Amino acid sequence: MLEFWEGVELQKMANYPNGRTIRMAVICCSSDIPAARKLCGHISSLAACHRCYKIASCNNEEEERPNFGGFDDINEWFIQRDLEELRREALAWCRCNSKEERNKHVSSNHVRWTELLRLPYFNPIRHCVIDPMHNLFLGIAHWIVKRLWIDRGKISKEQLEIMQIRANNIKMPADLGRVPNKIATDEGFSGFTADQWKTFILVYATPLMWDLLSRSDREILANFVRACTLLIYRIIDNNMLNEAHDRLLKVGQLIEEHYGQQLITSNIHLSLHITECCRDYGPLYAFWCYSFERMNGILGKTL
Repeated sequence: MLEFWEGVELQKMANYPNGRTIRMAVICCSSDIPAARKLCGHISSLAACHRCYKIASCNNEEEERPNFGGFDDINEWFIQRDLEELRREALAWCRCNSKEERNKHVSSNHVRWTELLRLPYFNPIRHCVIDPMHNLFLGIAHWIVKRLWIDRGKISKEQLEIMQIRANNIKMPADLGRVPNKIATDEGFSGFTADQWKTFILVYATPLMWDLLSRSDREILANFVRACTLLIYRIIDNNMLNEAHDRLLKVGQLIEEHYGQQLITSNIHLSLHITECCRDYGPLYAFWCYSFERMNGILGKTL
């Protein structure tokens, strides 16, 4: 029975004949970034982080998108946002008299009203989690391999074919995930699903790519693979979470050092908050969207 959360009584949902009261609460909003931001009343992830005080910046006017680079002053912005301040700004958004005024308010304060704030216990900062499936595997893994290495000529078509041959020679138990069998198709990694990206990073990436990458890119790969390996354990402790966070931070620092600040995406920044979500909700298996996506697939086939 859930009676309280953080000292606040939750919303009553049903009374059973035996006198028991069942209470339920919304305490974890897990989805892709745009949906989670809209649900919890936050501005786009391209503009600012919803968990800390990091704001995106542009190095010059010609850049298409702002970036989240700059780690030298991390102690100044890597601080959890103030919940009471967020609630005040959300209420102020409600008092705006026009759409233009509301848009201006959101641009300045990075928050808008959400009906979930009517729940007295709801925390749109901690309850809006970073989904590891979208962030780590469909986001960062895909972006590093495709945008950072293939599109920039670090990995050629011939090397993709070498990787495919190596992958075909690896025999892996079926319960570890789908085998990535389209590495050399089209421009590379054609149609990879989130599950295939997870399997590729955790099992295939190092033996397939290690000797094909430069020293700096090996460092990026090694730190990212190690972080993902630590985070997918079913039992995880604080030491593992601390190391995973340090590794993800190192990935961002290495990308900024070797490729430039403009390539630090919102996904790379948001990955620094995944260990916070683990401390709130447990291992990644407890809140990532894989099970939800699989259920969608099952329902889609039956309808």
